[in-house]
Amino acid sequence: MALSNTTDPTTAARALEVAIRRNVANVEEVAVFDVEIPQASGLSNETVLFAATWTEDGLPVERRLVARIQPSGPAVFPRYDFALEFDVMRALQLHSAVPVPAMLFQSDDTELLGAPFMVMERVEGRVPSDDPPFTAQGWVLDELTSEDRARLCENALGTLATLHAVDIDAVGLGAMADHQEAGLDGQLAFWRATFDWAADGDANPTVEAGFAWLHEHRPADAGPTVLTWGDARIGNMMFADDLSVAAVLDWEMVAVAPAALDVAWWLFLLRHHTEGIGAPLPEGFPDREETIARYEELTGTSLPDLHWFEVFAAVRLASLMHRAGNLMVAAGLLPPDAPMKLNNPASQLLARLLGVDAPAGTAQSFIGNR
Repeated sequence: MALSNTTDPTTAARALEVAIRRNVANVEEVAVFDVEIPQASGLSNETVLFAATWTEDGLPVERRLVARIQPSGPAVFPRYDFALEFDVMRALQLHSAVPVPAMLFQSDDTELLGAPFMVMERVEGRVPSDDPPFTAQGWVLDELTSEDRARLCENALGTLATLHAVDIDAVGLGAMADHQEAGLDGQLAFWRATFDWAADGDANPTVEAGFAWLHEHRPADAGPTVLTWGDARIGNMMFADDLSVAAVLDWEMVAVAPAALDVAWWLFLLRHHTEGIGAPLPEGFPDREETIARYEELTGTSLPDLHWFEVFAAVRLASLMHRAGNLMVAAGLLPPDAPMKLNNPASQLLARLLGVDAPAGTAQSFIGNR
């Protein structure tokens, strides 16, 4: 399921021409064309694909670009920080081996596209689908051999390890360590506040039990602190034809925090897309233990108390699913009495991790609800 984009292509073309003139130095004769706005682009940002030409210092330039627009209406997250996302991606582009799109500019001018936005180079490649999930159908299953899938996963996990090796001070992101959401305490506080906002007064016994368990079993050693991606999973990676990672996408949840935060999210999202929806682990994909062992081998670090972080991942996703359920009801995509916000694959898996009673009835997922 994804909420529909609302941006008008003609309006977007005019606005992007203005934005390029204002934000790219020494340009003239700007033209934007071939504007394509996907009917849906996930539960967070809107996406505009386009081409642009201009002259820069008297030389002709032609680029295939992407604009990501911050939601101007109801959204999955309580806040978006496009300036931070842009800074992180730009720093990684310039000073690391982490593959991210070349970043052009970020604008807070809401008069152009109705909300802050960023513009980047378009990267060619394919992304494993969430809807339908790549574990059930699509190119990962239909076109790849088990050896191909193993190589895809190895490349993906290697990219995560490369990200976690980034020296935040060396790339100019050291100030992130002092952000309110940094560290384990910052992440716990942020996600508690996010759930309270997402629930909007609803009771959610499973998520509440999760938060109580997290506080009761808080690890004494959270492991190494790194630049975490936040939404770490292969469904947020673009792959080239040779199955190398062409781009790491979607940085809304970026923070300086324990590395286990990303690894546990990686594991739990794959569990969500297999056990959670009744699909087997694709042949060639490493299982949980193999993934952990390979990550620790690649990074030379250990991940203590990873189970705690997997519970935290389940709490986070179940919180977001509660918000998604409310959004879908408000948009008329689900009836008011739909069970999804309380009973979904994430909340079912969370209950199993906690050893508590799962929400009664059949779990309902956003997947397939178009």
